[in-house]
Amino acid sequence: MTVTLEAAVDTTSADRVDAADEHPLVARVRDYAHGTLAPRALQTDREGVTAGTVEELRRLGLLNHLAPAGFGGAELDTAAERRVHEHLAYGDFNTWLAWAQHTGLIVHYTTLAKSGASIGARGERVLRGEILSGTAISDARHYPTRYVRADPVEGGWTITGTVSWVSGWGINALLSVAAIDPTTETQLLALIDVDDERLRAEPLALVAAAGSRTWRVTFEGVFVAEADIVKRTPRSEWNHRDRNIVSDVRPQVFGVARAILDELHASGEDAAAAVARAWEPPFARYRALAYALTDRAESDPKGPQHFEDRLALKVEVLRSLQDIARALVVSRAGSGILATDTAALHARSALFLQVQSQNEHSRAAQLADIASAAP
Repeated sequence: MTVTLEAAVDTTSADRVDAADEHPLVARVRDYAHGTLAPRALQTDREGVTAGTVEELRRLGLLNHLAPAGFGGAELDTAAERRVHEHLAYGDFNTWLAWAQHTGLIVHYTTLAKSGASIGARGERVLRGEILSGTAISDARHYPTRYVRADPVEGGWTITGTVSWVSGWGINALLSVAAIDPTTETQLLALIDVDDERLRAEPLALVAAAGSRTWRVTFEGVFVAEADIVKRTPRSEWNHRDRNIVSDVRPQVFGVARAILDELHASGEDAAAAVARAWEPPFARYRALAYALTDRAESDPKGPQHFEDRLALKVEVLRSLQDIARALVVSRAGSGILATDTAALHARSALFLQVQSQNEHSRAAQLADIASAAP
């Protein structure tokens, strides 16, 4: 599966992302990612993202970067938000992953606040950047064979089931959990304290993004008050929104790619630098096309969503990411497969991206692409 790249790809969206570096917060994030996160990325991969890192993110303004100014937020637009994701993934993929889970709740409460609706005490803490929240939604993609169930009870709901992946465990204070009421085909977004005694969590032995504190979490009849159900969405509507996420090439991919290309350039070897020079133009086109397709779809939600084009592009970009990650490993010779080498770290990050935000359609597309490459 190969995307036919137009001779002149519309770079307007990508240009806006580049221009966002002029925003003071984005510039600070760039300096922090390059100067602080990247030098300790290997240590973070071994030891995990720390509460100290969360405090650094809070001081930067990254726990409420999308929130209204009235709550101390920066109100970043789409282009600036993409650039922040690129920079953090460039500096340290583990930190990016733990942080990125929090952004959805900021968006939700920002929408409520701007509409004049009540956001409650928890919503105010999120919008003021006082806490880091986690997200437990992955198993909603497997409904009805595997999911977290919501059952109505007096005064609220009971939440039962297991979420396979929750990143940031141990450094987040709150989980936003996707739970489904099968009797109405409604998906609820429930807020649950991580210290609830009816939660059971166990670490996952990940070999990629090992420092992201990704655990498996089970909810054993957790009671959630009606006030802590922050959103209700029909399954059909949620599936459509999720298809956008699954089909897109997200900014973190381009952050990791840029880190790999920069290290190939810095290797001091002509052959490695030649790989970087060869792959920079395709990745620039991939990035421009990815952002342009997403923005085109979002500008007209009832019009063509270009799902097939977006997914085909994603498959090609992920394959290309694997190629440049492999080149970095090769360029380092034997040291490239050591846990103490950033080549191995980037290769593992690229591996994680192969399965992140995956459903049966994206998985089938990737496998079909691999099968078609056989001689």
